[in-house]
Amino acid sequence: MNIESEQNSTAKEKEFLKINDMVEKLGVTRTQFWRMRKAGEVPPPVIRNPQMWLASQIKEFYERRVKKEDVGTL
Repeated sequence: MNIESEQNSTAKEKEFLKINDMVEKLGVTRTQFWRMRKAGEVPPPVIRNPQMWLASQIKEFYERRVKKEDVGTL
């Protein structure tokens, strides 16, 4: 791994998502998203004001969610 790819992977780990990004990524409405947050289905934000989530955490959450849905459809 070269220095440039290490820097890119570090930058991606520290990339943050705002609420609009979250809604788009998860494919839900804002209302559905807040219901999911209230139910504890979505990881808590790492920054509280404005609320922001780590992209790497959301990627892991999304992958687990997709796997769950795939298993449920079999």
